[in-house]
Amino acid sequence: MRVLAFAPSASAVIEDGGVTTRGFPLTNVYLARLPAQITVPLVLAVCTQAGSDYDPRRYIVARSPSGERLSVLECSWHWPDQEGEPFKFRVFAHQLPIAVQFAGVHTIGLYHSPDATQPAYVFPLPVKGPGAAPPS
Repeated sequence: MRVLAFAPSASAVIEDGGVTTRGFPLTNVYLARLPAQITVPLVLAVCTQAGSDYDPRRYIVARSPSGERLSVLECSWHWPDQEGEPFKFRVFAHQLPIAVQFAGVHTIGLYHSPDATQPAYVFPLPVKGPGAAPPS
């Protein structure tokens, strides 16, 4: 399975077989106070050759700047082949809850197992706290 896109967004909604986003990719999060419970929309787009990956399972893990695991989201689906098609595609718009304790560069990783230490893909997400001015 090949990952075509893996990144947070300001908003992400599945529409007409695809994903509609705003603020993609999300490069900063500005919070008025800390700690804070936030939900980050996350786009995951994948493809693979027909005849493989019928029941993929991956884990999306948010980590603090110190590496502490903040949340885990299991992503699994049944993925049948489409008759006559050599490839199959899938896109998701997940909502990832994260308990942010302090400012700093958090990471969102895509892992093969919930306990894996090395992500297959990782996205750095700077979180800025009170006093940080969002871009105008």
